[in-house]
Amino acid sequence: MKVTVVRSGGFAGIEQRAECDSARDPMLVRLVDRVDLGTVPPPGRIPDQFLYEIDIDGDRTTVGEAQLNGPLRELVHHVLGHAR
Repeated sequence: MKVTVVRSGGFAGIEQRAECDSARDPMLVRLVDRVDLGTVPPPGRIPDQFLYEIDIDGDRTTVGEAQLNGPLRELVHHVLGHAR
């Protein structure tokens, strides 16, 4: 399983991209199992907020920083923390 996270927006508009693969990161499976992308609310219209595009094996969603919480936040921070 591959998870890709792209963070964009913010005041400076700098993009950060990271990808993790469960073949090399066994914790990734446990984090993904706790996430349901179908229940993620759309990003609110907040100026200069970060937007996170999340792709889990082709299942994609975009979430705003204000809506990023719980297991989804843990997943995003895990993937971005292991950026290559």
